[in-house]
Amino acid sequence: NQYSFCDNIIVKGTRKAMLVKEIEELVYEYGDDLYRFCRYLTSDKDLADELYQETFLKAVQLSHKLNRSGNCKSFLIGISINLWKNQVRKSNRRKSILPEAEYTDYMEDLCGDGTDLLEDYIEKELADKVKEAVSRLPEKQRIAVILFYSELLSVNEISEILHIPKGTVLSRLSGARARLRKELEEMGYET
Repeated sequence: NQYSFCDNIIVKGTRKAMLVKEIEELVYEYGDDLYRFCRYLTSDKDLADELYQETFLKAVQLSHKLNRSGNCKSFLIGISINLWKNQVRKSNRRKSILPEAEYTDYMEDLCGDGTDLLEDYIEKELADKVKEAVSRLPEKQRIAVILFYSELLSVNEISEILHIPKGTVLSRLSGARARLRKELEEMGYET
């Protein structure tokens, strides 16, 4: 394959290159939302950083498929989901060959604005429990929940991103809600 240099981006062959300005516009418009989605999906800052960067690199490669008049946010989220699924598959394959050692996470700062530490602590604890419960959902349900509640995408948009019927999206959301409700009630939280 021959490479050509076009507006500071190296692109394979004769594909149309995404201009630096277009990438900057995508990052400016959708970067925060995409990064937040990557954080929720990976539950890890370093993995989220890596996934975020890989998503924009892949968007450059797939720029010929990008419809700027369409939903660019859905396009970018779809790319990140596919990249994440590939990473998980690779990781699972590696773990089946050679299991990794487990690492513990560090505690985050519990103090909010300092007005009511107990209230802040309770809110943070509940948010952490919900995040943990969401992270334990099956992947298909977890992705649907993150897209719907964190990214505030409609059922139609999720259906388009995941290439599944709307009914399947609704079913995954309903199943996830039931699992989360049950798990939180078992921990003593009212839902």
